[in-house]
Amino acid sequence: MIKVLLTGHGKISSGILSSVELIYGVAEELVAIDFTQDVTPEVLEEKIENEIISSTDGVLVLSDIVGGTPFKTASMLTLKHKNVKVIGGMNLPMVLEVLSERDYSTTEKLYSFALEVGKEEITGFELKVKEQTSDDFEDGI
Repeated sequence: MIKVLLTGHGKISSGILSSVELIYGVAEELVAIDFTQDVTPEVLEEKIENEIISSTDGVLVLSDIVGGTPFKTASMLTLKHKNVKVIGGMNLPMVLEVLSERDYSTTEKLYSFALEVGKEEITGFELKVKEQTSDDFEDGI
């Protein structure tokens, strides 16, 4: 099973993991690594690499910010570990969709799927008011 590793600044990763467990239930091979003030970049790298090493089926790393320390750290590890893909800009719908798809996928396909679904799940809300036509009350009440 492809491991999904969530990482990001502060406790965003463990927060998303908590939300996933509330909505989806406990998921195997889903790990959160927070990059908090007390964690050095070296310790973060060690934690991420340990999770990569412990996986036999590949790892999809979902990070909060493209170019941030967690993203850059995971990206650098792809030079040493070939079955690892990294995405920046994770969101909760992306994680939920990835979990439901990963049993039927390769790391490469799951990576492409996550990029696609992550973008699709970002939308805005617009209130649309139905216009009343004048003939609604043409014959009286």
